[in-house]
Amino acid sequence: MGAFGVLLGILQYAGLYVQLTAALTVGHGELDNHVSGNALFTEVPHDITTQSGEDVEMACSFRGVGSPSYSLEIQWWYIKDHRNWQQKSPQITNYVVPLEETSKDATKISVVKVVGSNISHKLRLSSVKPSDEGMYECRVIDFSGTVAQHHRVSAYLHVEPERSQGLLNVRVHQHTSPQSQGVNLKWALCVSFVYLQ
Repeated sequence: MGAFGVLLGILQYAGLYVQLTAALTVGHGELDNHVSGNALFTEVPHDITTQSGEDVEMACSFRGVGSPSYSLEIQWWYIKDHRNWQQKSPQITNYVVPLEETSKDATKISVVKVVGSNISHKLRLSSVKPSDEGMYECRVIDFSGTVAQHHRVSAYLHVEPERSQGLLNVRVHQHTSPQSQGVNLKWALCVSFVYLQ
């Protein structure tokens, strides 16, 4: 099996090189969702701009490479981030991350564990407010190998202040005089806009 093993190793290396090269040459507007081997994110969250008070949903799905007898864990994290959200690009990473690398501003929101090779979880936020703005990260931990593999994908939530409906004030002034035989009405329309934060 000597020559066959060498040939198989070369082909495997060439395939990995092609996959990594393709991932590095992805354009700014495109997103490569392959992470390692045949493992990939099958659904990724996208940056969202919404109004305060609206409901938001972010989806994340992942397909692993092993047989259905191993476990996957999916976690949603919130990372408070005040940097310019418009300069952010979609992020997918594939690397082993030590636990201490998690940001101090990160908060774990939810965890789902499955035995199998596919996992999916939707993050639902009700009545968002400006304080909910920030980076939301979907982390998948793949326990199929001897070392757990960590995969990440993230999206930014931008929450604009709620715009209230115009307040309508109507005043009715009635003027009568001895010479008038009817009622004179004057209408005054005052419209105000209030921005809540």
